[in-house]
Amino acid sequence: MTQRIPEISGSSIVLLGSFNPAIFQPEWFFRQGLFRQSEAEAAEIKIIVPQLTHFETESLVLQVTPQRFAAVSKASANGAPLRDLVVGTFFILEHVPVNALGINFQMHFSMGSEENWHKIGDRLAPKDGWRGILPGRPGMLSLTIRTTLDHVANAMFHVRVEPSLQVKQGVFFETNEHYPGGKTDSPAELMGILSERWEEAQIYAPRVVNHILGWALETE
Repeated sequence: MTQRIPEISGSSIVLLGSFNPAIFQPEWFFRQGLFRQSEAEAAEIKIIVPQLTHFETESLVLQVTPQRFAAVSKASANGAPLRDLVVGTFFILEHVPVNALGINFQMHFSMGSEENWHKIGDRLAPKDGWRGILPGRPGMLSLTIRTTLDHVANAMFHVRVEPSLQVKQGVFFETNEHYPGGKTDSPAELMGILSERWEEAQIYAPRVVNHILGWALETE
């Protein structure tokens, strides 16, 4: 099967728990040895208030609310520093309650033609039943598939497919590996999963997406 390369790709790590957004400032990451001084000084701060922190560096976006910590790589950036930042952060903040981890990958693919673009939606969400009652040409806006993961108890895997808003005649995929926290809400167990799973997750997500694209575009 031909390996399709996305036009745009990215990754994100999301934690659910109980956070103090105001501490997550570029200067704090520098003092902890997680940012270079130049990186901290060049960071673009959007907002830092008690209920929300949002800033950007050259390679990532960080958004923290009292219930959610999200570190997002910028398009096509190397994902390894993202993992290292999150693991390093919660090694230091070892007593912060964290009760769920999400490992996410985003990919935008060009289909090359309107025919192939429509074919993806028609294969994933057949329109025969809809054409009998809806006017015009019904189209798929979003589809999410969920399954379990075997390597960690109660872990889930989601795949979302939508028309791309960034690539002409493109399709957007987002994969999500969801891991619930342990009984104590200590971040240590989830950081262990993130460290161990990150490399394999980066391989598995494109493999899933390429399988779906290959199946959807195969000649019938």
